[in-house]
Amino acid sequence: MSPQRAHAPFAATVAVLSVVAMLVIGQSFITIPLMPELGRAWGVTPESAAWATTVFAVTYAFGSLAGGPLSDRCGRRAILTGSVAALAVATTLVPFASDLTWGLTVRALQGVAAGSFVPMSYAYLAERIPERRLPLALTTVGATAGASAVVSQIEGQLIGGTLGWRAVFLISAPLLAAGAVALWRVLLPGPAPDAPAPGSGSDAVAGRGIKVLASARVLPLLLVAVPVLGSLTAVYTSVQLYGPAELVGDDGAMLSLRASALPAMLLAVLVAPWLGRVPALRRAAGSLGVAAIGLMAAAPAGGNTVALGVALFVFVLAVSTVGPAIVQALGASAGAAGASAMAVYGFLLNLGSGAGAQFPLLVGNLTGVAVSVAVLLAAAIGLIAVASRAAGRQARTSVVAGSAAGPGRVTPKDAAQR
Repeated sequence: MSPQRAHAPFAATVAVLSVVAMLVIGQSFITIPLMPELGRAWGVTPESAAWATTVFAVTYAFGSLAGGPLSDRCGRRAILTGSVAALAVATTLVPFASDLTWGLTVRALQGVAAGSFVPMSYAYLAERIPERRLPLALTTVGATAGASAVVSQIEGQLIGGTLGWRAVFLISAPLLAAGAVALWRVLLPGPAPDAPAPGSGSDAVAGRGIKVLASARVLPLLLVAVPVLGSLTAVYTSVQLYGPAELVGDDGAMLSLRASALPAMLLAVLVAPWLGRVPALRRAAGSLGVAAIGLMAAAPAGGNTVALGVALFVFVLAVSTVGPAIVQALGASAGAAGASAMAVYGFLLNLGSGAGAQFPLLVGNLTGVAVSVAVLLAAAIGLIAVASRAAGRQARTSVVAGSAAGPGRVTPKDAAQR
């Protein structure tokens, strides 16, 4: 591919990846409002039906690990398209599950099929979108994927309440199939010009990749993934199970609460160009701090629906900007191991989501969940500080090495992403 064809068409690429991300990630959260219906259909309690969310997230996590090596061998477009097509097939099987065992089995199939999509979307964007427009692209796709946590719950509540829970999946499947077709038509085939040729990996390259992923500048960023998506899942699951009685018992009020977070997703996209001027790691740390503040406000607001909605708005807005910042920093720090870093990031992100669905069951109340998750988000800021210091040391070492090699050879640039 010639350098002139290196960059993907910005608008079409971001649009199709964003829409399909909403459909794919939405399958993880779509069962949250369906827990009472799933419990009745499968003969279990709503708390047991929460495993439908956990199993999807955990198998999604393991599926994402395979995305990096497979896409290096087969190409990003093939893996992205294939994963969505397989998810469409698996989604058609969910309505036929008659008990919890079969329900969790088909949800596991969904998770495995979907696993490669988001991390490989980020890897594709990092390779194909110019650096100056990358923050906007990552934030748009990331915010849309995050919005699916809310949109899918609204979809599940509306469709499930009118047509039954099976219709939710029967409607999702053809939409996913259409998404696979759109991906194949819009995404560019083959590797980016500066990317390794498919299948050209070696044990030495793999060894260097593992060393990079375990480094102090990359590993802390990967670990941040666990509380990021896990916090969303934990908070919305606890609202469904332990929210105020007037909220949980009123479908309209619950729908309004979920919908109130959508403007936060849109606002995250609108401010992306401005936020993109802030170095990625500082942006991520600041967003985590705001998210923690939102959750601390949600704790005393647990009995007040309006106050809870305001607190969740702040929380969702902040979380929507964390992921893109972490992804951008990972791309800068991981270098040639970027695809593997995205795969591991996706793995940990969805392990966090799976744990988040079970966390409220351990705590038993909304206030405790909000406070606990806020503490975890605050701790994640410490991980970012560790990564920032390590990236700073690397940048200074590169400058010294570049000076020894000759003037104008190496600059710190944004490699540190501080």
